[in-house]
Amino acid sequence: MDKNALTIILPTFNEKDNVGPILQGIKNAMNGKGISFDILFVDDSSDETPEEINKQIQINSDINIQMIHRPKEERTGLATAFIEGFKKAQGDYICCLDSDLQHPPSVIPALFEKIVEKKADISVATRYTKGGSAEGLGSLKTFYGVYRRAVSLGFKYFTQIIFIPTRKTSDPLGGFFLFKKSILDGVELYPKGFKILVEVLMRANFDKVVEVPYTFLARENDESKATLKQGLEFFKHLWNIFFTVPEAGRFVKFCIVGGSGVVVNIGILYFLVEFYDLNKNVAWAIAVILSILTNYILNTLFTYGDKKSPTRKESLRRVTLYYLISFFSMIFNWAVFTGVMYFGIHYVLAAFLGILVATAVNFILVTKLVWRL
Repeated sequence: MDKNALTIILPTFNEKDNVGPILQGIKNAMNGKGISFDILFVDDSSDETPEEINKQIQINSDINIQMIHRPKEERTGLATAFIEGFKKAQGDYICCLDSDLQHPPSVIPALFEKIVEKKADISVATRYTKGGSAEGLGSLKTFYGVYRRAVSLGFKYFTQIIFIPTRKTSDPLGGFFLFKKSILDGVELYPKGFKILVEVLMRANFDKVVEVPYTFLARENDESKATLKQGLEFFKHLWNIFFTVPEAGRFVKFCIVGGSGVVVNIGILYFLVEFYDLNKNVAWAIAVILSILTNYILNTLFTYGDKKSPTRKESLRRVTLYYLISFFSMIFNWAVFTGVMYFGIHYVLAAFLGILVATAVNFILVTKLVWRL
């Protein structure tokens, strides 16, 4: 293995009692594995933690251990601590884990071996696959444990619904993972709060993600640092990704545009039927055609704004194909519209249900064929 195969980054914040145990855990885990590694502490502490780290550096002189102690004005959270570590890491691979002893160091070799064996870019330790456990969040027999697990799962699924790349792992909000340092080449990270893996998944240049199950342990020597403020920072982070990463939340953006199309479609349909007494089927057709036009314009500007058309020929191809796909999806729209009305449902509700089906069909085909993502 290369001289600097792996850098293990340990962020610390007032965790002097955890420094010795986690270093011993890493030594035990890596012993005999044939993996060259170094350890980098990124410390934001205001207690005796940096002194304890320096003490342990002397005790563990057989390991390359370094520390970055950030000045008070630069202590901006767990995620930025990891970013600082990424910049100074010497290894070709980087492993991220917390220093609160909830991430067992014994899993590190498995993460490294799997990423190498499978020729992957990111290896994630996950609580949410067969063989994994989130018991460190608390017992299901207590209200606190049920609450914490519900919040964790809720945030996880919320993130995966909005951001497609986070679906490549079952635990996108976990903080225990290992990756090739090269996937960050030329990449700017803008983290907020403490969910660094989401930032990496949404901005880094990677293809393959593998997983290793693990048991998330209970804290031993300190209390949870999760607060309402951190929860708000998490949502600010997602909001920032949504608007700064072009492909982030593309389906949500598509649905927002689709929502405007619903207003246009139903508004025109209602206006033509109620004020001009136009045949409902004719009115429906006109409403669909005009809503397709507004949807195309808004999707070009908003949903797929990062996929600029390089030539007029390409623009013509996109417009033509978009309309062909839209007219194709009208078959589903029309079938639902007429079928639901047949059962006595109000024509406005029937039109709305038809639009839902057409939206799903449109997104799949448009994403794959018009903008070729």
